[in-house]
Amino acid sequence: MSVRPLSCRDRWYGVFAILGLVALDVWIVSRILGRPVDGLSFLLGLWVLASLLALASIAYRTFGAFTLEYWIDRDAVTLVWGPTRQIVPIARIERILVGAGFLPTHGSRPWHWPCRDRRRVVSAGLGVVNAYATRPLAEQLILVTPEESFGLSPADPEAFLAALQTRYALGVARPLRAELHQPPLWTWPLWRDRTALFLIGAGLLGLLVMFGVLCFRFPGLSLDLPLHFDVNGIPDRIAPKAGLFALPVIGLLAWGFNLVAGIWRYRRVQRQGAYLLWGGALGVQLIAGLALFNLMRW
Repeated sequence: MSVRPLSCRDRWYGVFAILGLVALDVWIVSRILGRPVDGLSFLLGLWVLASLLALASIAYRTFGAFTLEYWIDRDAVTLVWGPTRQIVPIARIERILVGAGFLPTHGSRPWHWPCRDRRRVVSAGLGVVNAYATRPLAEQLILVTPEESFGLSPADPEAFLAALQTRYALGVARPLRAELHQPPLWTWPLWRDRTALFLIGAGLLGLLVMFGVLCFRFPGLSLDLPLHFDVNGIPDRIAPKAGLFALPVIGLLAWGFNLVAGIWRYRRVQRQGAYLLWGGALGVQLIAGLALFNLMRW
């Protein structure tokens, strides 16, 4: 049996926010392409990259707000939020609180929007409450288990409780445990590997430094610069300064290729090989960065 929750009041605002951010990013990209390269171009590009993270967060929570529902069967209540499934075994439910008036010890954070009441909260009277709800904690129907409590906001609480009582009276057909089912991507050990995250993050930071310094220095550079030297250190190729972007682009290609290849190796439990690939990308960036800073001195 599927039970819908009370509709999330701000889920449509999430849709409008996504459309607004996409439109803003398209406008910013068009401005970047239509203006000379300088520090402002880099900052605008950095804004676009940062906004992609905000877009992903808002899109995920908006999708969750539209797909939130509760499934009841003989063995468990399944709380659906986007691509995740929280299993709450009926046998583990000790009691159900309806409109108990509990308050969270802390308010929501900006990243909890939209659907701010879908979050994990702590209440002085309940402890940890994993709320899959569209209304505040004081108005939620709370399933209390030995591990943690779960907050719900069914559109028809009476029908939900009646269905739950009916399944409970039938008895458990198969024993289950409380668990959260997530997409495989979210459970990768990579997200908990500090060495891997450091190497990947350092490579990304190196790219931003190269592109940023070049963009800020670009307006003040000579129109033509020496881009190649012979064995005696004498310039043998003079070219427009735009050719300097080849060096950070080389760093970008090395980082992107080694990132993908490293993840492929990491997934096959070849962590040392992955570390070497990500570290190798850092080496390429170091060489390209030194060459870039040396050429910008001319």
